[in-house]
Amino acid sequence: MLFGAPLVLGLLELGHPAFMPNDDIFAIVAPIAVWWTALHVAQIPLFALLGLAVFLLVRGLEGRAAHLSRAAIAVFVVVYPAFDAAVGVSSGVLLQNLSTLGAEQRAVLQPALHALFWGPITGLLAIVGSASWLVALLAAAWAWREADAPRMAIALLAVSGLLLAVSHIRPFGPLACLCFLIAAGLVERRSGKVRSRSAAPVSR
Repeated sequence: MLFGAPLVLGLLELGHPAFMPNDDIFAIVAPIAVWWTALHVAQIPLFALLGLAVFLLVRGLEGRAAHLSRAAIAVFVVVYPAFDAAVGVSSGVLLQNLSTLGAEQRAVLQPALHALFWGPITGLLAIVGSASWLVALLAAAWAWREADAPRMAIALLAVSGLLLAVSHIRPFGPLACLCFLIAAGLVERRSGKVRSRSAAPVSR
């Protein structure tokens, strides 16, 4: 769970088209509507599992930072997949059935798509979900700093928080997953050494 979720999600995100608010959403999404829909359906559980991976990463840690990380990631698990489903799945299903629209009809549809992607409701979900990820990862980094984790792991957790808070499209999403994956490996390696020393028999 700890390594599989960021690995699979990061690989899938490599196929996520990147576009900005001024781009033509119809022109980008309609030709790949089936893939777009399948990608966002898969992302719903994967984002939840990514949140669970963060929860597992700070398991057993005490202190305010660890508790804050667990609380923030609980918000992320609920809100971010809801945002992704509201925007990605709904637009994909819609455009699968409207791919043959003419230019005039597309011009009428474009404002509605823009409101779906960048409107106040989905925008609020995106802000809350992204902020909760950022807080969770920065708090996790601080919690592991207090637990004397390698500096590289601490830095990568913070960078992962910043990258995915910006966006999950490429390159941000794949890089965020990669940073988390490496950080988790470093943390688990250190934890394994601590457990091994704790389990070693005491010589007399």
